[in-house]
Amino acid sequence: MSDPAPDPRSLRLNAALDGELDAANALALEQDLAADPALAAEYRALQAVRQAVRRHVPREAAPMALIDSVLTLADAAEPPGVSNVVPLAPRPSWRPPQGLPLAASFAVLGFAAGAALMALRLPDASQGVADGLVSDFARAAVAGQPFDVASSDRHTVKPWLAGRTTVSADIVDLSAQGFPLAGGRVSVVDRVPAPTLVYRHNEHIVAVTELPLDARGAVGRGSETVDGYHVARWSDPNLAYVAVSDMDERTLAEFVAVLRAAQAKRRQEGGQG
Repeated sequence: MSDPAPDPRSLRLNAALDGELDAANALALEQDLAADPALAAEYRALQAVRQAVRRHVPREAAPMALIDSVLTLADAAEPPGVSNVVPLAPRPSWRPPQGLPLAASFAVLGFAAGAALMALRLPDASQGVADGLVSDFARAAVAGQPFDVASSDRHTVKPWLAGRTTVSADIVDLSAQGFPLAGGRVSVVDRVPAPTLVYRHNEHIVAVTELPLDARGAVGRGSETVDGYHVARWSDPNLAYVAVSDMDERTLAEFVAVLRAAQAKRRQEGGQG
């Protein structure tokens, strides 16, 4: 007895959630979701399961055998197949000396791990989020590609981001206020993919990353300058936002004001982005 054929409807929804639909098929799906409440309900249910798994299933640590293999390769003077590598100075091993008692060995490992964590720990989690997004903005600007999907149509940008991030992007049309939507991209914040919306203003752009309120370092308020770029942070009842721009501070403040006003108006009217 052969297995039943897969349901094309479910395959299509899962392809959307996995980011496997192109812009045309993503737009067609968006239209079908608007016209078919049952399909939309099934899509929301699949999306909720996906988000719950990403948020609550613990990430597994790398096996110690894999860590040992990587350290062994890193300690090698010349990797296999590479003949033009300058040997590095020998690296201290993290393995405890064999002569130490077991308890002392654990103490040595604990001290080394604690020192490493202290060296990597940011003094302010929210500042770390802002710094990371500024770096993303700068890299995109240098590459000349500030977005992964280029479109001024939120019905194209929203489904494209929906299949790749854990937050449903809140998109509003600000073209009448002089800030048209240019596209969107995925930003990774604390190992979680988040939607970033890119708006234009004359020759400048502003990238707005939307984060869950419970995301590490997400909550923050106010503006600052990081590496020459202006950053604004705020939150509403649903999401936290970090905007990075090469605009001047006054124009960025104007953008934030019109964006928040448009979002508040739509929430009062019961609309969705």
